[in-house]
Amino acid sequence: MINPLRPALQNLPLRALYNIGELARASGIERRKLKRLLVAANVELMSTGRVSFVPLSELEVKVRPLWEAIKAAHALRGLIDEM
Repeated sequence: MINPLRPALQNLPLRALYNIGELARASGIERRKLKRLLVAANVELMSTGRVSFVPLSELEVKVRPLWEAIKAAHALRGLIDEM
């Protein structure tokens, strides 16, 4: 079976909040560019000092392709665990 997901995205755990840096690494997009894309999509970011976080619920509603990729990676991990 051919797996279309990036290896880094496959290892991204399902969580309520994601650090922009880890989302950038997992999706293969430069961190600053990803942040600009998220801001352009009106994603509400949560910041603590220099670190910005993205709520999973915001991805689900406003950045559907990234949400679908995270969901697919989670489902694939579940299938692998069942084997």
